[in-house]
Amino acid sequence: MIISIFKTLKYIVVLCLLLGKNTIYAQCCSANPIVGSSNIGLLSKNTIREIIFYRYNYSDTYYEETRKRTDIHYLHYSLYSYIGNIISYGLSRKITIDLELGYYLKKSELTNSGRKLSTHGLNNGIITAKYGLVKKTNFECTIGAGLKFPFSQHPIELNGVPLSMSLQPSTNAFGGVFLLFLHQNFPEKKFRLFLIHRTETFNSYNAIYYMRGNAFLTNIFFSKTINEKWTAFLQLRNEIRTRDYLYDKAQLGTGNVLFFLSPQINYTIKGFNFSLLYDIPLYRNVHEIQIVSKYGISIICTKDFNF
Repeated sequence: MIISIFKTLKYIVVLCLLLGKNTIYAQCCSANPIVGSSNIGLLSKNTIREIIFYRYNYSDTYYEETRKRTDIHYLHYSLYSYIGNIISYGLSRKITIDLELGYYLKKSELTNSGRKLSTHGLNNGIITAKYGLVKKTNFECTIGAGLKFPFSQHPIELNGVPLSMSLQPSTNAFGGVFLLFLHQNFPEKKFRLFLIHRTETFNSYNAIYYMRGNAFLTNIFFSKTINEKWTAFLQLRNEIRTRDYLYDKAQLGTGNVLFFLSPQINYTIKGFNFSLLYDIPLYRNVHEIQIVSKYGISIICTKDFNF
């Protein structure tokens, strides 16, 4: 029965996702806060979980819808280097609070003419409350909702002119976040299945009247315990982003549907979990013409503290 519930909820998530001029554009992917970690479910009361991660993403390939464009060379590359921190606290057996913070060490673009632009700074912060609908020994269903908030509503400028949104470290605007976490454990086979869905919506306009589109991020994990220290993960991730808006006008070159395959290995020692994850793009479908991710690497450290 539990497996049947899990499958039904998974199909509901997929169904919700499905409902929802020759110019060169450069809409880069932002750092994925899920970062491949399966440790984002409920915590025991008075437990604190610390997740620290580093992510590097590199893009140098243009696509027009689903077709690769080798004749476009406006940007030689686009990349970012990002460090994030997720602090979780078990307020009760059924409620966990998360605080997400992140900082772009670098967001950089290099044109083929040799012009390079780089920025750095704080990403939006996110505070989320998660509630456990079902919490059993081998099954968990948790939902959550939160607020995405900026540390500044004014984009970074160069010579008095705002840089492109692909270079901004923050959306510079408020927004809403909704979560769904499903976990099914098969202890006799040392195998676990996760589904993590995150919707970022209700975005507001920033100081220059630019609004990011909605984002729908869905991760399906398969994990297999190798021994007491090593665990292997295989992750399939889907990202759906709707168009951005400037002064209520939909922006060309924004919005996409992406799929990634992400193998991950986890090593456990003295209560610390260290993970290494590599993103392999499987499918890209973009509006108009956009530069897309070539690869991404994440390093993750997780530790629980019980009080």
